[in-house]
Amino acid sequence: MKYHLIHKDAISTVLDKARQYRSLREPDLAISICIDVFAVDADNQDALVIYILALTDQYSHQHGKLQPKKVTEAIARLTSEFHQIYYTGIFLERKARSLLKNPMSESFAYEGLMEAIAKYEMAEKMAPKHCADPILRYNSCLRTIEKENLKPRAEFDELY
Repeated sequence: MKYHLIHKDAISTVLDKARQYRSLREPDLAISICIDVFAVDADNQDALVIYILALTDQYSHQHGKLQPKKVTEAIARLTSEFHQIYYTGIFLERKARSLLKNPMSESFAYEGLMEAIAKYEMAEKMAPKHCADPILRYNSCLRTIEKENLKPRAEFDELY
C-alpha cells in the first residue's frame, strides 16, 4: 500500500489539526500529519516547528519512543538561526524536565536546564522585537531549578 498525498492547498488546515492533536496530548498523530506535509512541502517551517514540539512532547508521556536524532535533524532544517537556538533550548529543557521524574537523575536535570538556559539567553539576544518567548522559557527553567532545589553534580576528588 502507498501513502496518499495531501494537496498543498490543505497544508494550513492540516497543520491546524496537528496543533489540535498536540493540545489533546496525541503527539503521534501530530507527527504523522507533519510527515504528510513534508511529503508535499519538505521545508515547511510551520510543520517543522509542530513536528519538533510533537517529538519533544513524547518526553512527558512516552520517553522510550523518543528519538533525539530526529529532533536535532528537524531543528537543523529550520531556516532561522533564532529558531534553531530557541527550539534547541526547548528540546534540552523538555529532556531535562523528563529527568525530574527520577530522583537519581536530578543532577542531570540541573545540567540540562542550565544548557537550555544558555540557549534561551542566546535566543533572547536574537529574538524579534517584542518576542518574549526566550525570556519566559529562561525564567521557567530558573524557577524549576529553585523550586526543585536542583544542584550540579558533586565532583569527587577521590573514589575512596
